[in-house]
Order: sequence, then structure tokens, then C-alpha cells
Amino acid sequence: MSDGRRNRGSIFTGLLLIVLGILFLIDRFDPSFRLGHWIRVYWPLLIILWGVAKLIDHFLWQPDPGSRKPLLSGGEAALLIILAFVLTGFAFRDWLRDHYPDFALALPPFHQSYDETQDLEPQPVPAGAHIVIETERGNIKAHSGEGNSLVVHAQKSVLGSTELGAQGLLQGAHVVIETAGNEYRVHPVHQGPGRARVSVDLDVTLPKGVSVEAATGHGDIEISGISGNAMARSGGGDVSLTGVGSDVTVDLQRGDAKISAISGNVTLTGRGHDVELSNISGDVTAQGAFIGTLQASNVAKTLRCVSPWADLTVAQLSGHLEADSGDVAISGASGPAKLMTHNKDIRLANVLGRIEIVNTHGDVKVSYAQPPRDDLSITNDSGDAVVTLPASSSFQVSAISNSGEVESEFGQFLNSSNGSQRGQITGRIGTAGPTITIVTTYGTIRLNKT
Repeated sequence: MSDGRRNRGSIFTGLLLIVLGILFLIDRFDPSFRLGHWIRVYWPLLIILWGVAKLIDHFLWQPDPGSRKPLLSGGEAALLIILAFVLTGFAFRDWLRDHYPDFALALPPFHQSYDETQDLEPQPVPAGAHIVIETERGNIKAHSGEGNSLVVHAQKSVLGSTELGAQGLLQGAHVVIETAGNEYRVHPVHQGPGRARVSVDLDVTLPKGVSVEAATGHGDIEISGISGNAMARSGGGDVSLTGVGSDVTVDLQRGDAKISAISGNVTLTGRGHDVELSNISGDVTAQGAFIGTLQASNVAKTLRCVSPWADLTVAQLSGHLEADSGDVAISGASGPAKLMTHNKDIRLANVLGRIEIVNTHGDVKVSYAQPPRDDLSITNDSGDAVVTLPASSSFQVSAISNSGEVESEFGQFLNSSNGSQRGQITGRIGTAGPTITIVTTYGTIRLNKT
């Protein structure tokens, strides 16, 4: 029988609500607090708080005879489950805010962007100087202007729920120009917490006769109109370089690359989406996992593109190259071309130099508007090979299709046969000319006349 005394409820729920209320209030009014970071690092403090509450309950509890206090009440269990979802949401929100700030704009309570500008005093720089422009988060635009001064305009922005907290973060970030010999370094300096929250866009006007190195962790890069070397590194954004009078180096981790009107060599590495290259006076090397469409035109020297699924080399590309996830098309090149691919259809037109193609699981088509001047070699597994030539062409051919057939419109001049295991075309047309060698497996070989 009860003695009329009422057992005390656990104080854990009350303590937890007080602590969470304080944390959420600070997070609401101070954008630099980073509640998600505190949750990821210090979540074991909740277990300590739970243990303290249980000790207090133990000493204050006045039990009924024969009763036993449960380790966790139903209400406490429900609260912990809800709390786990809420805290996980805050941690995920801060992670999105750090890695995808544009997407985080739509997440409450950080749905408003606050901005502030900063203009630095123009600083004269000598010809041939090396300009380094860096920002952890933000876009970089570097372009040539009149005169010999370095002019910097900065646009700072931060996500925040209150203007007061956002202004504190903005005032803690300012852009400086540091000099060391012939190098000028433009970059933001952050004071206080919330460094990862502030985005700083840099618009830099500089003399034409300098070299530029630009780097951003999250943002786009544009460089134009300089006569020196240009280097761009972006951890997440698009890169555009145009009108550069010397060599160009680009390291891309996510985004598109557009490079045009370059007087030197071009080196592109990393990974990303679409790549566009045009009007390059030197060599071009593009190496990486670029999963979009690669386009190139008017490359004066050698273009080489290396990816996990293809290795392409074309010299003196006067026309156009386009490669995507399923096709490679090249039209107009004076120099040799070498392609090693798989799971792609290949189309080549009017390539005057030597052609060497090794392909698997795709069709190959090569066409000539003029009689070929150099050798053609095609090795294709599980695909057709079609070669189209002018009727006036002179060449020697050896074409073998294993487990396939052959067809020739030059039948009166060449020996063609189709057996149960293979088809074959051999012979020569004319007294001189290049050699055409074709070997396929499970595919048809066709020699067509234009």
C-alpha cells in the first residue's frame, strides 16, 4: 500500500531541454557558433549529462516499497529519438553549408546573404611580375587593364540569420596585398571564428605584362588578356582562360573548363565535366576524368587527351574534335592521329597524317575527301570498320575480319573472300600509296568509294 508520497520524475528531460535551448539560442544569433561542429565533436557530453541526471535522481528518489525505478522512461526514450534526428539535421546542415554554400542558402535559418565590399588602394607593379590570387571560398576574376597598377575589388558575403552576427563575420575578413620580391599575393585574411562561412570574390585588374596564378577552394576562375603564364586551380567551380600570351596550366576538380586564344602550351589536369579548347598555338595535354563533352578546335601542334576510357593524340588539328561518353569524332587534321579507346564509336574525316586506331566494343568509320597520303591501321574488337576513299586512291590493303564478313566496292581490283571463320580483303590499287591494315573480331569490314 502506498504511503501517499509521490515519486519524483527524472530531471534529465528538464536539464536536456535547458541545455538545448541555450545552444539553439546561441546558434540563432551568432552565425559563427557552428552548432553542427559542436554536435559532431562534443556529442558525448549528452551521455555525461544523462549520467549526472541519473545520479541526482538516485539520491533524491523516494521509492514505494517493492518498486524499482526504470533506467529510461518512455518519455525520455521518445525525446532521445527526436533529439537524434534534430541534431543530425543540424550537423548535416553545417556540412552542406561548408561544402555546398549555394545550396545551403535555401536551408533555414541561414537563408539570407549579407554582403560587404572592399576596395584596395592601387599598387604599381613592374613588368614581368608574378601575381598570386587566392581565396578559400569565392570567385576570382583577373583581367588586364590600362597602366601598370594592381587594382583589387573584393566582394565579401556570408550566410546568416541576423545582420549583427553576419556583420561581425564580414568585418573579421579583409583582403590584403603582400609582396615578396617580384611576387604580389592577393588574398583574404580572416580574424575570429567563422572563417569557413565567409565567401570572398576577388576582381583584380592588373598590367598586361604579368603572369597570374589563381586558386580557389570553391568558386569560378576567369583570367584574360595577359601576356605571361597563367595558372588556375579550382576545387569546385568553372575555369575560363582567354587571350593568354604564354603557357596555361589548369587543375580542375569539379566544373567546366573553357580555354581559348592561347599563344603557348596548355596543360589541363584533374576531373570535371565539359571541356572546350580552341585556338591554341602550342601543345595541349588534357589528362583526367572529364565526364562531359570534350571539344577542341584549331590546335596548331599536338593535342593529347588521356582519360580512364580513352587515349587520343592528334597533331595539327585544323578542324574539330569532339569526344563524349559514347563517341569520338575528328574532322580535319594535317598530322598523325592515334586513338586507343573502348566502348566508343569513332568517326574520323579528312585526317591527312598516319592514323592508328585501337578500339573495343564500338564501330570505326574513317573517310577521306582526298586520296590518303599516309598509312591507316585499325584494330577493332566487337565492332564494324568502315573506310571510305576516293575512287582515284592508290593503296595497299590487308583486311581480316575474324568471325565476321568483308565488303568492298573496289572488288574488280582487290581480292575479297568470305568464309565460315573469317572474311578477307587483300591487294593493291595503283603502283604506290599508303598501306591500309584492318583487323576486326565479330564485325564487318567495308571499303567504300566516295
